[in-house]
Amino acid sequence: MRRAAALCGALAAAAALAGAPAANNTADVLDLPSAVSPAALKRPMSGIAVQGNSAVAVGMRGTILVSADAGATWKQVAAPVSADLTTVRFTAPNQAWALGHDGVVLRSADSGLTWTRVLDGRSLLALLTKHYRALQASGNADAAAVLQEVTGAAEQSATPGVLSYPFLDIRIGADGTGFLAGAFGFLLHTRDGGKSWEPWLERAGNDRRMHLYALEQGADGSFYLAGEQGLVRRYDAAAGRFVTLETPYAGTFFGLQASEAGLIAFGLRGNAYLSADQGASWKQLALGTQATVVQALACAPGELAFVTQSGQVLLSRDAGASVLDAGLARAGEVFGAALAGPGQLALAGAGGARIARIPGCGAVAPTIGKN
Repeated sequence: MRRAAALCGALAAAAALAGAPAANNTADVLDLPSAVSPAALKRPMSGIAVQGNSAVAVGMRGTILVSADAGATWKQVAAPVSADLTTVRFTAPNQAWALGHDGVVLRSADSGLTWTRVLDGRSLLALLTKHYRALQASGNADAAAVLQEVTGAAEQSATPGVLSYPFLDIRIGADGTGFLAGAFGFLLHTRDGGKSWEPWLERAGNDRRMHLYALEQGADGSFYLAGEQGLVRRYDAAAGRFVTLETPYAGTFFGLQASEAGLIAFGLRGNAYLSADQGASWKQLALGTQATVVQALACAPGELAFVTQSGQVLLSRDAGASVLDAGLARAGEVFGAALAGPGQLALAGAGGARIARIPGCGAVAPTIGKN
Protein backbone atom coordinates (compact mmCIF):
# COMPACT_ATOMS: atom_id res chain seq x y z
CA MET A 1 0.00 0.00 0.00
CA ARG A 2 1.03 3.58 -0.42
CA ARG A 3 2.59 5.21 2.59
CA ALA A 4 0.30 7.48 4.56
CA ALA A 5 0.30 10.95 3.04
CA ALA A 6 -1.91 14.01 3.08
CA LEU A 7 -5.26 13.20 1.49
CA CYS A 8 -6.15 16.22 -0.59
CA GLY A 9 -9.42 18.11 -0.47
CA ALA A 10 -11.95 19.41 1.95
CA LEU A 11 -12.81 16.28 3.84
CA ALA A 12 -9.17 15.40 4.20
CA ALA A 13 -8.29 18.86 5.43
CA ALA A 14 -11.16 18.81 7.87
CA ALA A 15 -9.97 15.67 9.55
CA ALA A 16 -6.27 16.53 9.28
CA LEU A 17 -5.78 13.35 7.29
CA ALA A 18 -1.99 13.30 7.26
CA GLY A 19 -1.58 9.63 8.04
CA ALA A 20 -0.80 10.17 11.74
CA PRO A 21 -2.42 12.02 14.63
CA ALA A 22 -1.41 15.63 15.07
CA ALA A 23 -0.16 15.46 18.64
CA ASN A 24 0.31 12.05 20.30
CA ASN A 25 1.54 8.74 18.89
CA THR A 26 -0.95 6.10 17.84
CA ALA A 27 -0.73 4.09 21.07
CA ASP A 28 -1.51 7.21 23.10
CA VAL A 29 -4.59 8.23 21.14
CA LEU A 30 -6.07 4.73 21.26
CA ASP A 31 -5.42 4.31 24.97
CA LEU A 32 -6.39 7.76 26.21
CA PRO A 33 -10.02 8.95 26.32
CA SER A 34 -10.71 12.39 24.92
CA ALA A 35 -10.19 15.33 27.27
CA VAL A 36 -13.37 17.22 28.11
CA SER A 37 -12.78 20.97 28.00
CA PRO A 38 -14.79 24.16 27.35
CA ALA A 39 -12.28 24.85 24.55
CA ALA A 40 -13.71 21.89 22.62
CA LEU A 41 -16.68 23.98 21.49
CA LYS A 42 -14.31 26.05 19.31
CA ARG A 43 -12.17 23.23 17.94
CA PRO A 44 -12.30 22.43 14.21
CA MET A 45 -15.11 19.98 13.49
CA SER A 46 -14.83 17.69 10.49
CA GLY A 47 -18.22 15.96 10.42
CA ILE A 48 -21.79 16.60 11.52
CA ALA A 49 -25.09 14.69 11.52
CA VAL A 50 -28.66 15.48 12.56
CA GLN A 51 -31.57 13.16 13.34
CA GLY A 52 -34.71 14.90 14.55
CA ASN A 53 -33.61 17.18 17.39
CA SER A 54 -30.41 15.22 18.00
CA ALA A 55 -27.18 16.50 16.42
CA VAL A 56 -23.61 15.22 16.70
CA ALA A 57 -20.37 16.81 15.49
CA VAL A 58 -16.89 15.25 15.58
CA GLY A 59 -13.36 16.57 15.20
CA MET A 60 -9.80 16.64 16.42
CA ARG A 61 -8.45 14.71 19.44
CA GLY A 62 -11.59 12.62 19.83
CA THR A 63 -13.81 15.65 20.26
CA ILE A 64 -17.52 14.84 20.11
CA LEU A 65 -20.16 17.53 20.52
CA VAL A 66 -23.87 16.79 20.94
CA SER A 67 -27.01 18.88 20.76
CA ALA A 68 -30.56 18.12 21.89
CA ASP A 69 -32.06 21.08 20.01
CA ALA A 70 -30.95 20.38 16.41
CA GLY A 71 -27.71 22.33 16.77
CA ALA A 72 -28.90 25.46 18.55
CA THR A 73 -26.72 24.65 21.59
CA TRP A 74 -23.88 22.18 22.03
CA LYS A 75 -22.02 20.33 24.78
CA GLN A 76 -19.02 18.00 24.70
CA VAL A 77 -19.29 14.33 25.65
CA ALA A 78 -16.45 11.91 26.34
CA ALA A 79 -15.04 9.57 23.70
CA PRO A 80 -13.06 6.40 24.51
CA VAL A 81 -10.18 7.54 22.27
CA SER A 82 -8.40 10.82 21.53
CA ALA A 83 -7.72 10.04 17.85
CA ASP A 84 -8.84 12.62 15.31
CA LEU A 85 -12.38 11.86 14.15
CA THR A 86 -13.45 12.40 10.55
CA THR A 87 -17.10 11.47 10.10
CA VAL A 88 -20.34 10.95 12.01
CA ARG A 89 -23.59 9.42 10.74
CA PHE A 90 -26.92 8.24 12.06
CA THR A 91 -27.82 4.85 10.57
CA ALA A 92 -30.98 4.03 12.59
CA PRO A 93 -33.12 5.73 15.26
CA ASN A 94 -30.77 6.90 18.04
CA GLN A 95 -27.84 4.95 16.55
CA ALA A 96 -24.82 7.04 15.56
CA TRP A 97 -21.35 6.09 14.34
CA ALA A 98 -18.16 8.16 14.62
CA LEU A 99 -15.18 7.25 12.44
CA GLY A 100 -11.61 8.43 12.49
CA HIS A 101 -7.88 7.97 12.25
CA ASP A 102 -6.06 4.87 13.44
CA GLY A 103 -8.90 2.61 12.30
CA VAL A 104 -11.26 4.04 14.91
CA VAL A 105 -14.95 3.16 14.72
CA LEU A 106 -17.23 4.22 17.61
CA ARG A 107 -20.93 3.48 18.08
CA SER A 108 -23.62 5.19 20.14
CA ALA A 109 -27.08 3.80 20.91
CA ASP A 110 -28.34 6.99 22.58
CA SER A 111 -27.95 9.64 19.87
CA GLY A 112 -24.34 10.39 20.75
CA LEU A 113 -24.47 10.79 24.52
CA THR A 114 -22.26 7.75 25.19
CA TRP A 115 -19.90 5.84 22.92
CA THR A 116 -18.36 2.38 22.70
CA ARG A 117 -15.36 1.31 20.64
CA VAL A 118 -16.13 -1.11 17.80
CA LEU A 119 -12.77 -1.07 16.01
CA ASP A 120 -9.38 0.57 16.24
CA GLY A 121 -6.01 0.14 14.52
CA ARG A 122 -5.11 -2.88 16.65
CA SER A 123 -8.35 -4.84 16.37
CA LEU A 124 -8.64 -3.89 12.69
CA LEU A 125 -5.22 -5.39 11.96
CA ALA A 126 -6.18 -8.56 13.84
CA LEU A 127 -9.49 -8.78 11.92
CA LEU A 128 -7.82 -8.33 8.54
CA THR A 129 -4.98 -10.74 9.28
CA LYS A 130 -7.29 -13.52 10.50
CA HIS A 131 -9.68 -13.05 7.57
CA TYR A 132 -7.11 -13.06 4.78
CA ARG A 133 -5.04 -15.87 6.28
CA ALA A 134 -8.17 -18.01 6.31
CA LEU A 135 -8.94 -17.08 2.71
CA GLN A 136 -5.36 -17.79 1.70
CA ALA A 137 -5.54 -21.22 3.32
CA SER A 138 -8.73 -21.96 1.38
CA GLY A 139 -7.00 -21.15 -1.92
CA ASN A 140 -8.44 -17.69 -2.55
CA ALA A 141 -6.36 -16.08 -5.31
CA ASP A 142 -6.64 -12.52 -3.96
CA ALA A 143 -5.92 -13.19 -0.30
CA ALA A 144 -2.12 -13.45 -0.37
CA ALA A 145 -1.66 -10.06 -2.04
CA VAL A 146 -4.09 -8.30 0.31
CA LEU A 147 -2.49 -9.93 3.35
CA GLN A 148 0.92 -8.72 2.22
CA GLU A 149 -0.43 -5.18 1.80
CA VAL A 150 -2.02 -5.16 5.24
CA THR A 151 0.96 -6.57 7.11
CA GLY A 152 3.30 -4.25 5.23
CA ALA A 153 1.19 -1.24 6.19
CA ALA A 154 1.24 -2.27 9.85
CA GLU A 155 5.02 -2.71 9.79
CA GLN A 156 5.47 0.78 8.33
CA SER A 157 3.09 2.38 10.81
CA ALA A 158 4.40 4.90 13.33
CA THR A 159 3.37 2.32 15.91
CA PRO A 160 4.09 -1.19 14.56
CA GLY A 161 1.12 -3.49 14.88
CA VAL A 162 -1.40 -0.67 14.52
CA LEU A 163 -3.07 0.36 11.26
CA SER A 164 -3.18 4.15 11.35
CA TYR A 165 -5.39 4.74 8.31
CA PRO A 166 -8.70 6.55 8.77
CA PHE A 167 -12.20 5.39 8.07
CA LEU A 168 -14.17 8.04 6.17
CA ASP A 169 -17.78 6.89 5.75
CA ILE A 170 -20.39 4.35 6.84
CA ARG A 171 -23.83 3.32 5.58
CA ILE A 172 -26.12 0.65 6.97
CA GLY A 173 -29.48 -0.16 5.40
CA ALA A 174 -32.72 -1.04 7.13
CA ASP A 175 -32.04 -4.76 6.63
CA GLY A 176 -28.70 -4.54 8.46
CA THR A 177 -26.55 -4.69 5.33
CA GLY A 178 -23.90 -2.00 5.25
CA PHE A 179 -20.33 -0.92 4.61
CA LEU A 180 -17.41 0.97 6.14
CA ALA A 181 -15.06 2.74 3.73
CA GLY A 182 -11.77 4.54 4.19
CA ALA A 183 -8.35 5.55 2.98
CA PHE A 184 -6.14 3.25 0.92
CA GLY A 185 -9.09 1.20 -0.27
CA PHE A 186 -10.25 -0.04 3.12
CA LEU A 187 -13.73 -1.54 2.87
CA LEU A 188 -15.63 -3.64 5.44
CA HIS A 189 -19.05 -5.26 5.08
CA THR A 190 -21.71 -6.05 7.69
CA ARG A 191 -24.83 -8.18 7.46
CA ASP A 192 -26.04 -7.63 11.02
CA GLY A 193 -26.28 -3.87 11.43
CA GLY A 194 -22.65 -3.41 12.43
CA LYS A 195 -22.42 -6.08 15.15
CA SER A 196 -19.73 -7.81 13.09
CA TRP A 197 -17.60 -6.75 10.12
CA GLU A 198 -15.99 -8.66 7.25
CA PRO A 199 -13.05 -7.22 5.25
CA TRP A 200 -13.91 -6.62 1.60
CA LEU A 201 -10.82 -4.85 0.23
CA GLU A 202 -10.67 -7.17 -2.78
CA ARG A 203 -14.37 -6.71 -3.57
CA ALA A 204 -14.39 -2.96 -4.15
CA GLY A 205 -13.20 -3.01 -7.76
CA ASN A 206 -10.26 -0.96 -6.50
CA ASP A 207 -7.03 -2.85 -7.18
CA ARG A 208 -5.04 0.39 -6.96
CA ARG A 209 -6.34 0.94 -3.43
CA MET A 210 -7.49 4.48 -4.07
CA HIS A 211 -9.02 6.32 -1.11
CA LEU A 212 -12.71 5.62 -0.63
CA TYR A 213 -14.35 8.80 0.65
CA ALA A 214 -18.09 8.25 0.43
CA LEU A 215 -20.89 5.72 0.63
CA GLU A 216 -24.54 6.23 -0.27
CA GLN A 217 -27.67 4.13 -0.61
CA GLY A 218 -29.88 5.02 -3.55
CA ALA A 219 -33.66 5.11 -3.69
CA ASP A 220 -33.60 1.60 -5.18
CA GLY A 221 -31.64 0.28 -2.20
CA SER A 222 -28.34 -0.03 -4.08
CA PHE A 223 -25.13 0.98 -2.32
CA TYR A 224 -22.61 3.22 -4.05
CA LEU A 225 -18.95 4.06 -3.38
CA ALA A 226 -16.98 7.12 -4.47
CA GLY A 227 -13.35 8.16 -4.18
CA GLU A 228 -10.19 9.25 -5.92
CA GLN A 229 -9.70 9.66 -9.68
CA GLY A 230 -13.38 9.63 -10.57
CA LEU A 231 -14.01 6.34 -8.78
CA VAL A 232 -17.67 5.41 -8.46
CA ARG A 233 -18.82 1.85 -7.79
CA ARG A 234 -22.23 0.18 -7.34
CA TYR A 235 -22.79 -2.86 -5.15
CA ASP A 236 -23.87 -5.93 -7.11
CA ALA A 237 -25.56 -8.11 -4.49
CA ALA A 238 -25.76 -11.11 -6.82
CA ALA A 239 -22.01 -11.00 -7.49
CA GLY A 240 -21.17 -10.10 -3.90
CA ARG A 241 -18.89 -7.23 -4.89
CA PHE A 242 -18.82 -3.63 -6.15
CA VAL A 243 -18.72 -3.05 -9.91
CA THR A 244 -17.24 -0.11 -11.79
CA LEU A 245 -19.35 2.78 -13.03
CA GLU A 246 -17.63 4.93 -15.63
CA THR A 247 -17.67 8.67 -14.92
CA PRO A 248 -16.58 11.64 -17.08
CA TYR A 249 -14.46 13.10 -14.26
CA ALA A 250 -10.93 12.00 -13.36
CA GLY A 251 -10.66 14.04 -10.15
CA THR A 252 -11.63 13.17 -6.59
CA PHE A 253 -15.22 12.67 -5.51
CA PHE A 254 -15.64 13.43 -1.80
CA GLY A 255 -19.32 12.65 -1.53
CA LEU A 256 -22.49 11.10 -2.91
CA GLN A 257 -26.10 12.19 -2.42
CA ALA A 258 -29.22 10.31 -3.48
CA SER A 259 -31.99 12.69 -4.49
CA GLU A 260 -35.33 12.59 -6.26
CA ALA A 261 -33.49 13.42 -9.50
CA GLY A 262 -30.93 10.63 -9.10
CA LEU A 263 -27.44 10.13 -7.70
CA ILE A 264 -25.13 13.14 -7.31
CA ALA A 265 -21.34 12.74 -7.05
CA PHE A 266 -19.39 15.83 -5.97
CA GLY A 267 -15.87 16.87 -5.09
CA LEU A 268 -12.87 18.96 -6.03
CA ARG A 269 -13.00 22.37 -7.74
CA GLY A 270 -16.77 22.67 -7.76
CA ASN A 271 -17.31 19.49 -9.73
CA ALA A 272 -20.68 17.79 -9.38
CA TYR A 273 -22.36 15.23 -11.62
CA LEU A 274 -25.88 13.82 -11.70
CA SER A 275 -26.90 10.33 -12.85
CA ALA A 276 -30.58 9.59 -13.36
CA ASP A 277 -29.95 5.98 -14.42
CA GLN A 278 -28.05 4.37 -11.52
CA GLY A 279 -24.67 5.50 -12.77
CA ALA A 280 -24.95 4.41 -16.41
CA SER A 281 -24.59 8.03 -17.60
CA TRP A 282 -23.71 11.35 -15.98
CA LYS A 283 -24.48 15.03 -16.54
CA GLN A 284 -22.25 17.75 -15.14
CA LEU A 285 -23.96 20.34 -12.95
CA ALA A 286 -22.82 23.92 -13.53
CA LEU A 287 -22.33 25.19 -9.98
CA GLY A 288 -20.27 28.23 -10.99
CA THR A 289 -17.63 27.75 -8.29
CA GLN A 290 -14.06 26.49 -8.10
CA ALA A 291 -14.36 25.68 -4.39
CA THR A 292 -14.43 22.07 -3.27
CA VAL A 293 -17.97 20.81 -2.64
CA VAL A 294 -18.07 19.18 0.80
CA GLN A 295 -21.77 18.29 0.85
CA ALA A 296 -24.83 18.07 -1.35
CA LEU A 297 -28.17 17.93 0.46
CA ALA A 298 -31.66 17.07 -0.77
CA CYS A 299 -33.70 19.78 0.95
CA ALA A 300 -37.08 18.84 -0.52
CA PRO A 301 -38.38 17.30 -3.75
CA GLY A 302 -36.55 19.13 -6.55
CA GLU A 303 -34.53 21.25 -4.10
CA LEU A 304 -30.80 20.80 -3.51
CA ALA A 305 -28.16 22.62 -1.49
CA PHE A 306 -24.45 22.44 -2.32
CA VAL A 307 -22.05 23.45 0.47
CA THR A 308 -18.45 24.35 -0.35
CA GLN A 309 -15.31 24.34 1.74
CA SER A 310 -15.16 28.12 1.41
CA GLY A 311 -18.49 28.41 3.23
CA GLN A 312 -20.64 29.18 0.20
CA VAL A 313 -24.09 27.59 -0.05
CA LEU A 314 -25.60 27.17 -3.50
CA LEU A 315 -29.32 26.38 -3.84
CA SER A 316 -31.17 24.74 -6.71
CA ARG A 317 -34.90 24.36 -7.23
CA ASP A 318 -34.53 22.40 -10.49
CA ALA A 319 -32.42 19.37 -9.51
CA GLY A 320 -29.15 21.17 -10.09
CA ALA A 321 -29.85 22.60 -13.55
CA SER A 322 -29.33 26.12 -12.12
CA VAL A 323 -28.18 27.45 -8.77
CA LEU A 324 -28.61 30.51 -6.56
CA ASP A 325 -26.06 31.79 -4.09
CA ALA A 326 -27.78 31.70 -0.70
CA GLY A 327 -25.71 34.67 0.46
CA LEU A 328 -24.52 32.96 3.65
CA ALA A 329 -22.11 35.09 5.66
CA ARG A 330 -18.72 33.37 5.62
CA ALA A 331 -17.34 32.25 8.98
CA GLY A 332 -14.27 30.22 8.05
CA GLU A 333 -13.85 26.95 6.21
CA VAL A 334 -16.67 24.40 6.26
CA PHE A 335 -15.92 20.67 6.28
CA GLY A 336 -19.34 19.08 6.74
CA ALA A 337 -23.04 19.93 6.61
CA ALA A 338 -26.41 18.37 7.43
CA LEU A 339 -30.05 19.44 7.26
CA ALA A 340 -31.29 20.65 10.63
CA GLY A 341 -34.86 21.54 9.66
CA PRO A 342 -36.61 23.67 7.03
CA GLY A 343 -34.30 26.50 6.01
CA GLN A 344 -31.57 25.42 8.44
CA LEU A 345 -28.19 23.77 7.92
CA ALA A 346 -25.89 22.42 10.62
CA LEU A 347 -22.30 23.21 9.63
CA ALA A 348 -19.03 21.73 10.90
CA GLY A 349 -15.94 23.81 10.25
CA ALA A 350 -12.83 25.56 11.42
CA GLY A 351 -14.67 27.37 14.22
CA GLY A 352 -16.68 24.42 15.53
CA ALA A 353 -20.34 23.49 14.92
CA ARG A 354 -23.05 26.02 14.16
CA ILE A 355 -26.49 26.51 12.59
CA ALA A 356 -26.97 28.56 9.43
CA ARG A 357 -30.37 29.75 8.30
CA ILE A 358 -30.82 29.33 4.57
CA PRO A 359 -34.16 30.46 3.11
CA GLY A 360 -34.96 28.16 0.21
CA CYS A 361 -33.59 24.90 1.59
CA GLY A 362 -36.92 23.23 2.25
CA ALA A 363 -38.35 26.60 3.27
CA VAL A 364 -39.04 29.95 1.59
CA ALA A 365 -37.44 30.31 -1.84
CA PRO A 366 -34.48 32.72 -2.05
CA THR A 367 -34.79 35.89 -4.08
CA ILE A 368 -31.09 36.67 -4.51
CA GLY A 369 -29.38 36.75 -7.88
CA LYS A 370 -28.54 33.73 -9.99
CA ASN A 371 -24.95 32.52 -9.69
